[in-house]
Amino acid sequence: MKLIVFGATGRTGRHVVEKALGHGHAVTAFTHSTPLAVSHANLSAVSGDARDFESVSAAVAGHTAVAFALSGAGNHEPAMANVIHAMAEHDVRRLSAVSAAGTFARNDKSLPLAYRALVATALRSAYDDLERMEQRIMASDLDWAIIRPVGLTDDPATGDYRVSLDGSLLSRSSRISREDVAGLVIKSLETDTYLRRSVVIAQ
Repeated sequence: MKLIVFGATGRTGRHVVEKALGHGHAVTAFTHSTPLAVSHANLSAVSGDARDFESVSAAVAGHTAVAFALSGAGNHEPAMANVIHAMAEHDVRRLSAVSAAGTFARNDKSLPLAYRALVATALRSAYDDLERMEQRIMASDLDWAIIRPVGLTDDPATGDYRVSLDGSLLSRSSRISREDVAGLVIKSLETDTYLRRSVVIAQ
């Protein structure tokens, strides 16, 4: 697989890069301003703004898959619009995108009460952005997977986690390590198990 990673220098994206390299894939890191903290024979980097279509299109050309782990509220939907357009332009089919649990289910009682309050206030615009991003992905004809973690930690990966393949929230769930999320992103690109599914991941 020849993979391009958007958000490659973010706290989750850097793990996606490392996991992909560990699986023997050729990886291009799409970066904005933060330099890469890792070097590898199968790793290259391209600088650009994911909200600029020309930058995205030029970067996507020649790849076989895209991982999207961008951070920053308000950036997801416009950047994803460019990614989907670029993938169609260059006939790239496979996409895995990191979103968040609770998308389209903000009032679900499986979410802790305190978190539901945050989603209704401080995180409202972030969830608006994620939902618009997911709508674009689902409306595309790409071979996509959407990964929705239940909160994130910087703990090491355990490989011991639960998933919901239909996007429903998991009962008594707790936060998941970014490294485990990255592992699922790569798995969703390597197999058809998660094809055209929104997958919730949690401890």
